[in-house]
Amino acid sequence: RGAAPAARVGAGRPPRVERRALLVGIDAYPDAANRLAGCVNDVFLVSSLLQECGFAAEDIRVVLDERATTRVILDRLDWLLHDADADDQRVFFYSGHGAQLPTYAPSEIVDHKDECLVPYDFDWTPEHAVTDDQFFDLYSQLPYSTRFVAMFDCCHSGGLARDGGARVRGLTPPDDIRHRDLRWNAREGMWVERALPPVNRSLAESEDGAAYLGASGASRRLGRAAVLRRLENDEYNRVTKALGHRGPYLPLILEACREKELASEYRHGVTSYGAFTFSLASILRAARARGANLTFEELIAEAQAKLMRLRYDQTPQLVGPEEVRKTLVPWTRVAGGPPAAESGVAGGGGRPPASPAGRSRARGAGRASPRSRRGPRGRRAGRGRS
Repeated sequence: RGAAPAARVGAGRPPRVERRALLVGIDAYPDAANRLAGCVNDVFLVSSLLQECGFAAEDIRVVLDERATTRVILDRLDWLLHDADADDQRVFFYSGHGAQLPTYAPSEIVDHKDECLVPYDFDWTPEHAVTDDQFFDLYSQLPYSTRFVAMFDCCHSGGLARDGGARVRGLTPPDDIRHRDLRWNAREGMWVERALPPVNRSLAESEDGAAYLGASGASRRLGRAAVLRRLENDEYNRVTKALGHRGPYLPLILEACREKELASEYRHGVTSYGAFTFSLASILRAARARGANLTFEELIAEAQAKLMRLRYDQTPQLVGPEEVRKTLVPWTRVAGGPPAAESGVAGGGGRPPASPAGRSRARGAGRASPRSRRGPRGRRAGRGRS
């Protein structure tokens, strides 16, 4: 009897879940020319890694191929981040194509580019793309100590498949979309890239501006909440200080490559993976096997070094608040056992002011041959993702 009342406490209320993960992988794009081979395999690899590290199978949701439409991905992102509390762990992993979408302002003038993930129903319109504008409101108000990590094994530069060669994980825009980004140079008699105004000039000109707004200063990059940065840096810092606020929450972002680079697939025997994803998993498992743990900066640095040794032309990136980048990865422990070391905050808030957090870059990963990414179901190997 004594236990009965305690059992009824909170009856009818689902228990709060401290860990959730959403994993998205798309190989089977509708256009055969855009299909990849390692993305679904990446999802299963990351799921196995997270479960080894204590995530419950029921707290990991997976969306693959034709089910990974814009609406479904955004719905699942809402599930992922809903009710996330201080110190909760949230992981979003995406493996597939990426793209850059020239986007019109209300004035009907193209004034910036949106980095986007390419869902199954992508058609080069904002309505069928996953951009930061569509989900920044889900993460920007999270508690600063929430541990939200986003991993993107894709790129945002297009590339063409070469006969028998690697395919990139990024789409080249069709000519009517590409025209938005061009202007006619009468003097040279050639089409040249149009210069777009910076999204925020002072942020673009700061030390880490390219990590948030791209080299041109006119890109709204994923996970950076750039749409919330309307004020110039000095004014932004003054207002946040006056309000006792640190600015919008920013997730910790692990990316397969730099802005203008291509993300490649790796052929592991007869099974394809993303070179970036396969490398991260290999590095984390090796660390756990020796009873060690890595900071996120160390993890990316090892990935950079590994990919460089293997001659991949991609440099993994780490973007996020500086204090978070230096914390230990929270997934390097055996399920049911203690972590190799206390992990600290693994996601975090922080503003990107004059010195926005987002400097670290790294390399690394295991591979057999520099192929663009694809996954374990024995499809074509060596395709890039962008």
